[in-house]
Amino acid sequence: MESIEKLPSGEQKVPPPTNHNANSANGGVARHMPTLRREVAAQALKELWQERELAGDPLIFASPMQGRMQAEHHPLLLDQLISKAQQRKKFIFGQLESWERLEAPSYAQGIAATGEVGVLLKADLLRNAEAGDKQTQPSAPYSWVCYTFNRDWQALSVFFYDSDSSDTLALAAIPNGRQDEWLAFLKLLDELHDALWRKARRGYIEIISGDDELAEVIRKSSYADLVLPEETLTRLAAQRRIFDQEILNRYASLHVPRLRKVLLIGPPGTGKTTLLKAEGANHAQKGGLVYYVCAPAHTRSTTSWQQLSHALHMAAESRLPALVLVEDFELFVANPTELQLVLNTLDGVATPDNPAGTLLLATSNDPEKIDLRIRDRPGRIDVLIEIGLVEDLELARRFLRHFLGSTYKEQEHDQVAETLIRQPGSHFREVCIAGSMRALDQNRTEILAEDLLWAHDMIMTGRALAAEAERFIPAPSRKKGNYFGKK
Repeated sequence: MESIEKLPSGEQKVPPPTNHNANSANGGVARHMPTLRREVAAQALKELWQERELAGDPLIFASPMQGRMQAEHHPLLLDQLISKAQQRKKFIFGQLESWERLEAPSYAQGIAATGEVGVLLKADLLRNAEAGDKQTQPSAPYSWVCYTFNRDWQALSVFFYDSDSSDTLALAAIPNGRQDEWLAFLKLLDELHDALWRKARRGYIEIISGDDELAEVIRKSSYADLVLPEETLTRLAAQRRIFDQEILNRYASLHVPRLRKVLLIGPPGTGKTTLLKAEGANHAQKGGLVYYVCAPAHTRSTTSWQQLSHALHMAAESRLPALVLVEDFELFVANPTELQLVLNTLDGVATPDNPAGTLLLATSNDPEKIDLRIRDRPGRIDVLIEIGLVEDLELARRFLRHFLGSTYKEQEHDQVAETLIRQPGSHFREVCIAGSMRALDQNRTEILAEDLLWAHDMIMTGRALAAEAERFIPAPSRKKGNYFGKK
């Protein structure tokens, strides 16, 4: 039988029209499937290619998203990429020569016609901007763009919101055979984006699962707020060597992830939190990246450990000297079902490696609650540093000088120091505050030793009373008879 392609056009058999009767599902009315916006955009790219008489047959595909945003449509990144190429004066595979934003074609049915930007971004071009942010940038606009590359070839792209899939989509049209060059171009944009956001993140303090205002509290902290033994400060300073290139190289030569884990232990009120904040402020001032991780509310779908693990991985991805701060570490590793994940992350197959170094600095009031496989296993916790009670008479005097400030008088106040031995630093602070209140109550500007001793006795008495739990339990009622008063 002769194929239909070989029949003369006048002799081609045309099938009879379909008989749409009343019994059909459509009731005799022809129905048309709606055209997807992606199909409309792809067809418009093809027509625009022909309209602009671009060389080669167009290969149309969904362009991958770079750096969590469509970098090939962001004017700032495109302009900087061209500027860097002009400074380099050396050919690089995938290098862009110029770009042009185009009017949306009339046959594109309004796709990417307005140039709308979806959101405003922070200066790092990575996260959505919030009220009060500065140096913000618009995200990549929905647009049509024509690119010209160094090897005298051109490409087209459209970035738009696809209501059919409820997501953004970028379609690229490039000459068939130029796929590797297009992907190299996207890689250059991705590297440029990384460099920009790293620059913006230097000195940044990010609060995870907590109030963002805490970042400003940390930034205002200082080592001047600390009264600690010099030996303790020296031990802590040694841990910052994780950011030295020589130590980073040593970790790398041993094939050990560049993550240092330090746990500050001691009773409440000894200055662990103050030390954490001072370390955060100091690290940020030096251009490092700081994460302060708070335990999430129980209503959150993520656990405390998941938040800490997320921070450690973000620190590694930043490739910046990163400091991760955590209070009450025992709460973050308390879930038995997550223990294996904890072990693998702290020192195992899942340990994140930051080429610039990460220091995890955590505190614990109850280190005995931490699983021994975490606390006592070298490599999972590298160093434990005790921040203890005030045991030394000279340190006690330093605390009094610190909290009394200009009102401190050596001859008057040093005699109190011995009485306050074996107390946490917070006790010294409250004694000095309560003592100054007593002096003012007696119309005196001078704080006397008797004021401090009075404050100490008041605090210690209250603490002793609170420890007597039975004092707060009502006495049981005595049964004198039954309900009707009869014995």
